[in-house]
Amino acid sequence: MPELNVLVVDDEPAVRQVLAAAIGKAGYAVETAASASEALARLEKSPIDVVLSDVFMPVTDGIELLKQARARGHSATFIMVTAFASVDSAIDAIKAGAWDYITKPVRNEEIVHRLEQIEAMHGLREENRALRTLVMGGAQPAFQFVSPAMQAIDRLVSRVAPTDSTVLITGESGTGKGVTARRIHELSSRRDGPFVSVNCGAIPENLIESELFGHTKGAFTSADKPRRGLFMQADRGTIFLDEIGELPLALQTKLLHVLEAKEVRPLGSEQSRKVDVRIVAATNRELPAMVQQGRFREDLFFRLSVFQIGMPPLRDRRVDIPALVQHLLSQRVAPAGGEALAIDPEAMDMLTAFNWPGNVRQLENVLHRAAILADGGCIRAGDLPPEVSRTMPTSGGVMPAEGGEMPLRERVRRFEVSLILRAIEECGGDRRAAAARLGIGLSSLYRKLEEFQGDAPAGS
Repeated sequence: MPELNVLVVDDEPAVRQVLAAAIGKAGYAVETAASASEALARLEKSPIDVVLSDVFMPVTDGIELLKQARARGHSATFIMVTAFASVDSAIDAIKAGAWDYITKPVRNEEIVHRLEQIEAMHGLREENRALRTLVMGGAQPAFQFVSPAMQAIDRLVSRVAPTDSTVLITGESGTGKGVTARRIHELSSRRDGPFVSVNCGAIPENLIESELFGHTKGAFTSADKPRRGLFMQADRGTIFLDEIGELPLALQTKLLHVLEAKEVRPLGSEQSRKVDVRIVAATNRELPAMVQQGRFREDLFFRLSVFQIGMPPLRDRRVDIPALVQHLLSQRVAPAGGEALAIDPEAMDMLTAFNWPGNVRQLENVLHRAAILADGGCIRAGDLPPEVSRTMPTSGGVMPAEGGEMPLRERVRRFEVSLILRAIEECGGDRRAAAARLGIGLSSLYRKLEEFQGDAPAGS
């Protein structure tokens, strides 16, 4: 990635020279301007990535410079420099669109650290654009599902993504809630903004408020410098609050305020900051039950669940498994620099028959393990873990052939019937529900059962 182009704006020549020298020494291209008007003229010539500007300057101050730059369509990242006594003015600059502020006296290493953060952020944006073109193919998903349940999910995502609606994604662990959240972001008008993912259950309770909303210098014992929270980092983008059911009640109240007021207040600050963030939340918990138990705020639940998407477990859409296995083998489990592994039909039968309590995440882990054990570029039944390989369905009289090789068509037929019988059993004998779960018509279900029963030996 090309180096950042930095513009230092300050009316004091000595300050400009010191800052420019430190930035240049760190390997960045740097220019200087003595006033806001000079900075605006420079911005008109060619793109600038970062503007490091003093807040207080004669004639036109740094905040007005920022506003004018934005009004003219310049997208440079602004960092404001201010005296400690004028932090409120710096906060006004944040509200106007500045990325961050630094208090005087400015330390060179702090400037360089901020530039490294911005450089990483720019790099991630470029990678996201490239990945979106390569993997997503524009508006097309990387994997086409065949089950009616997942096709319905795709339709819901395509409808809600262009809006700014809050979305709540529910479902068991490993069903793809995070992938769906990112898909919503990628199809939205915020696609070029940040996508910030937060696991609410993985952050210690005493740190989560600071992580989400940020803090000022001195807000608590170890707060030796101000910190932008994850909501501010997600400004003009999407924040994904995974495991929202783990959020403490006190933080639920503050999150509700963010949803309603579109602003956050860092720890230790008396000033709130406006944020333009879309919230997508996810949980594997039963939030309505938690509301009844007093463990989750009812008003927050209603605000989060404006648009709900329920991810079905993998066992309820087995028809997706064969194509999903091939996709994972080619996209994520392929050996470095090598071709994707093949999979033996018997191994595929076992993968399709397994119940997958850990859903797609567990399937991918099993394939990674099998790829390590596989010989000859092909995954076989013996490469699968015991809990998968010993679960070939045998209910309803569908037993493996004894002795010799069973013809492929017969194996497929028996396997289909075994899935149908299991689905009927799991649906409490309701064949219509079983057909819907399997993604086939009711007439097709009856026909396959009749064909099998017609061929079955007497007394079976």
